[in-house]
Amino acid sequence: MEDSRTTAARTHFDRWSETYERGPGAQRLQGRQTAALASLALNPEDVLLDLACGTGAAVREAAVTVRRAVGLDLSPSMIDQARMLAGSLDNVEFRIGDVSGPLPFDDGEFTAIVCTTAFHHFPRPLDTVAEMYRVLAPGGRVVIADFNRRNPVVFAADLALKRLQASHIGLRSPGQLIRDLGGAGFARASVCTVSGRSYAFVRAEKVD
Repeated sequence: MEDSRTTAARTHFDRWSETYERGPGAQRLQGRQTAALASLALNPEDVLLDLACGTGAAVREAAVTVRRAVGLDLSPSMIDQARMLAGSLDNVEFRIGDVSGPLPFDDGEFTAIVCTTAFHHFPRPLDTVAEMYRVLAPGGRVVIADFNRRNPVVFAADLALKRLQASHIGLRSPGQLIRDLGGAGFARASVCTVSGRSYAFVRAEKVD
């Protein structure tokens, strides 16, 4: 049986899909996606996975650089928008899928993974990080970008959203994310914060 929080997230993002790239905050979200991609230092041989890709803006941006870019999202409406906006790009792919279980990809299929402003919706974060490790090739990089729970304003918002938004699982601090990634086998973790330390980019590598 599907987790009720996953069902709530799908409903939430289905409703948001048509205005996701032009509504309030869309420009700021796109800027953070661009920064997350930059921290991956993508190259023409990379195969990128965007977890919780929304309408696929980061996938489209990366497509001009990488060999292949794939977006996964649990919202069918988000994926419909992503496919439409991608137009004739021939090196992109979008799939409907849930991060709560095994990801629908082969071991080592990707060389880079990005997840932007979405990890707080994932009901089984440790399982998801383990799956990120599985589908990433040796030498691959991952960036998880999300609001920084160590910031007092963000901390208060996190507590409120846990009560008010059924799909909000909870934010993790950069330190917790580093521990999560290390526990799954990732190494060389680093953190960069922006916007008064309210937002964090956590990067790690699969070294073996």
